[in-house]
Amino acid sequence: MKLSTFLFPFCVAGILAAQTTAPSQAAPNSHPKHAHADMVHRLSMRLSLTADQQNQARAIFKQSRVDAKSLSPKLRNERVALRTAVKTDNEAQIDQILNQDSQLNAQVRAIHAKAMAKFYQILTPEQKAKFDHMGMRRRSGPPASAGQTR
Repeated sequence: MKLSTFLFPFCVAGILAAQTTAPSQAAPNSHPKHAHADMVHRLSMRLSLTADQQNQARAIFKQSRVDAKSLSPKLRNERVALRTAVKTDNEAQIDQILNQDSQLNAQVRAIHAKAMAKFYQILTPEQKAKFDHMGMRRRSGPPASAGQTR
């Protein structure tokens, strides 16, 4: 099954930001524990989710946040190590750190993709069509005028 990637970059960024931002650096009135609630609210508005679907979505996204939380210290340590490697012009270490970073980011993306797969399964066929359309609009930009193809 092909999933829409409409929310993928935003959710990954949100998970990473929620997990790696120190409390003193967090934006005012933003709390990482509620990041998934904002996303559920937006999805609810766009897809007309039922109360039961909203509860299921909250549980799905909360679990993905818990799953990604263990990666936060590793990502933070890699950022620090990368800054040090850059300052010391250690190209071999830069390559090694970025290779590790790509693996961690792939794990975060996998956690998110699995959460989105679970979320997609709770949608009705009509909601799935809306969700897919939201993703197509996001990826393709403005609609092409008549006679144009993408």
